[in-house]
This record gives sequence, structure tokens and C-alpha cells, in this order.
Amino acid sequence: MSNLLEVRNLAKKFTSSGGAFRKARTMHAVNDVSFDLPEGRVIGVVGESGCGKSTLARLILRLIEPSAGTLHFNGEDLRAKTPAQMRDLRAHMQMVFQDPYSAIDPRYTIERAVLEPFLVQGVKPIDGAAAQVEALLNMVGLNPGLADRFPHQLSGGQKQRVGIARALALRPSLLVLDEPTASLDVSVQAQIIGLLEQLRDELGLTYLFISHDLSLVRYFCDEILVMYLGRVVEVLPDTNGQACHPYTITLMNSTFVPDPKHRRVIRPLEGEVPSPFDLKPGCAFADRCPQVSEICRAETPELSKHSGHLVACHNPI
Repeated sequence: MSNLLEVRNLAKKFTSSGGAFRKARTMHAVNDVSFDLPEGRVIGVVGESGCGKSTLARLILRLIEPSAGTLHFNGEDLRAKTPAQMRDLRAHMQMVFQDPYSAIDPRYTIERAVLEPFLVQGVKPIDGAAAQVEALLNMVGLNPGLADRFPHQLSGGQKQRVGIARALALRPSLLVLDEPTASLDVSVQAQIIGLLEQLRDELGLTYLFISHDLSLVRYFCDEILVMYLGRVVEVLPDTNGQACHPYTITLMNSTFVPDPKHRRVIRPLEGEVPSPFDLKPGCAFADRCPQVSEICRAETPELSKHSGHLVACHNPI
């Protein structure tokens, strides 16, 4: 199975502007992230808010420019592409955004929103605009009669389906899903996940699925990347595999289990998440880790093999 996406040492730094009473500070939003996404697979990226998940998604599509690292999509070096070349490539790699309420221009009808990729790419729908919109809305389980409505007349779940239809308009091979169910009711979340599974099977899609819901990622994805303050701290090639990093174990233990007989004892992490600006040397998780030792505060752990998968920890469990 060939890799559709290859990410190596990807990084993004943001620098705050200084002032009369404070100096400029640098934040490593994404720091030395590497992974491969094989064709037809689903990789999930999980972590707390602010860990760099959404920044990673935008870096992969070059919606923001990386500070360092390489990106290869279907063998092509994305960082070497001009803006015009990237525009052409984005027909094959699309994004579904987290907030369906702000992802669609409120001035556009649903028909105009779904046709937007054709207009941007200068592509004429083969069967005509009306037939193309009807086919795409049917594909995502929406009544084509909604084409003349405006976004404010649709529910959140319907708007998210419109976002998916728009992303699929030019038949991409890669979809980057940035928490596509986060703002939806639980019942609607299940419908959207079911739709994504169906589309994956029918169209042979490849997904990068970003979420803070570990139980959802374990259900939906083939592999999990766990991020903490911009770094990948563990890679689980089997979503039911045994985690080794103390942070991943805490995440897993905090997921809700319906059966009270099988619920885990939750031991909340002590301490606060450190500021992402000007991090101290060593492991960023050290101040909250129950396994911390002297080396943790001195050296940043690198991803290395432990128990059959990659983990960035000096004292894995």
C-alpha cells in the first residue's frame, strides 16, 4: 500500500509582537511532526485543545506556511509548489472544517456553496450545474430541494453535510477532517460518522481525522497520533492497542464507559498545562507526569519503539 501523504519534521512557529513592557515571544504550535498516511486509510489525531491539531491540518494543505519540514502528497513536494500549482492540487485534497456555521458564506445559497469548487478551479460540471448539485446533495443524504435555501435555514448537521458535499465536489482523494462533529448533537455526530464511513467505502477516500474525542477516534480510525503541546507523543498503529505514554493512558482512562462494572478509576492529572511560549528544556509533560524523573526535565524525548509502537517518553509505562 503506497503512501498518499508523507509528513517529515513539520514545524510551525508563531512569534508574538513585543511592546514597551514585554519582549517578543515564540510559540511552537507544531514541532517536529512526522507520519505517513497510506492510501485508503484513516489516521486520527487527538489531544487537548491547543495542542496543535488544527494548525497541523492547515499546514498539510498549506493554508498556512510551515516554518520547517517537508510535505509530499502523492509523491509531489507541496512546499515546492507555487500558489497557482497548490490551487490545482487542492482539487485532490480538501478540508471539512470544524464549525459548519462559519464554513459556508451566509450570502450564498446551498447550490452556490456546493458549486464553489467548480468556480474556483474553473471546471465546468459535466452534466450541468443543477444535476451536479443534486447528485452531491443526494450523496451526503440531503434533499436536493434544499439547494435554493440559505445556510441560516439549515440545521447544524445539514450544514456539515453541505460542507462535506462541497469538499467532495471535485472528487478528491484526501479529506482532512478538522473535528467535523465537535459542534453537533450526539445523534447527529453518529449520522455524520456513518456518512463518512459510507463515502470512504464508495469513493476510496483517505482521511486525516482530527478530534479531541478519543473514543470516537478509536472507533473510526485505523491509527492514532497523540499530540501534546505541538509534538506527537505516541503513535498507536492499532486503535485497540495498549498505550505506553502517561498522557495517552490518562486520555484513555478519562473516556466514558457505559457499563459501570468496566469503568476505570480516573486519576486527574496534577498541575497546569505549561505555556506554549518559550517552553522549558526537556519533556513538555514533565510537570504533570506521574512518571517524571531527572532526565525528563533535561532532555526532550524522541519517538522510539516501545512495546511494538512509537512513543516519546523516557519512562514509558
